[in-house]
Amino acid sequence: MPTVSVILPTYNRGRFLLEAVRSVIAQTWTDWELILVDDGSTDDSVSTIERLGDQRIRTITIPHSGSPARARNVGVDAARGEWVAFLDSDDLWLPHKLERQLAELNARPEAQWSTTGFGFIDHEGAPTHQRSGKPYEAHSGWVFDRMIEGDSVVSIQAVMARRTLLRDVGEFDEALVPREDLDLMLRMAFKAQIAAVVEPLTLVREHPGRTTKASSVAQLLEQNARVYTKAADMVANAKQRAICRQLSARNRVQKARVLSRNGQHRDAFVAIVAAGRDQPVSPAVWRAAAGCVFRSLRDLAR
Repeated sequence: MPTVSVILPTYNRGRFLLEAVRSVIAQTWTDWELILVDDGSTDDSVSTIERLGDQRIRTITIPHSGSPARARNVGVDAARGEWVAFLDSDDLWLPHKLERQLAELNARPEAQWSTTGFGFIDHEGAPTHQRSGKPYEAHSGWVFDRMIEGDSVVSIQAVMARRTLLRDVGEFDEALVPREDLDLMLRMAFKAQIAAVVEPLTLVREHPGRTTKASSVAQLLEQNARVYTKAADMVANAKQRAICRQLSARNRVQKARVLSRNGQHRDAFVAIVAAGRDQPVSPAVWRAAAGCVFRSLRDLAR
């Protein structure tokens, strides 16, 4: 059996897929299998990879679902390696990525999953800057608190996890797309320690067709809220639960403001009510509610 199973979902990504696969083939750690899960592509993505003739690459084709979570789950179910790593079809690994992670995991036997630093490239592969979010800092050990407090940033394309850990915490939640990756990583962080590699050995490609770019802001905020609501239900610690509820409410408040400013007043009030359930006495929730009421009345008066 291979040491590492690499799960790579794809859909009509012929432009970038070959480069992603070649970054796996170029790994200095060579004991891996690559499970390419094709979500019903209509281009020549799969045939292009099959022509490489590398026996370590397996292709699984599924009916088109539009869900990277579904494709990843199929890949995880088929994995045979002790460790499972994730790569998206438009991103890249530097050659020492797997080797450095396995070395870090070997040095920290208490850890059951790992991440690396990550950089950013544009659609042509040239280095570019991080457009949003907090920069990566390497934090090893128990990082659940750091993740919910915003002090630890993990990217799914940089993650390697013991296959038994994935079995224990459960697969990707397909109802939480496009934030199913955050949900899984929070569950792993709650269950097990992490071994973090400092170097930026994962390259995330910024381009207009990226899945998270295509998602509406309101949908993304709602899925963020659901992830943190789910995390709150998972933990017993009162402080952790309160932080998760606060994050859920914060995302729904932001969602309400986005919808209200777009004239979707009914949906905005639904979001405010949901935020109030998370934090009924929060001043931020009541201020947002007042703003939604004001914009609704203003539009009615026009």
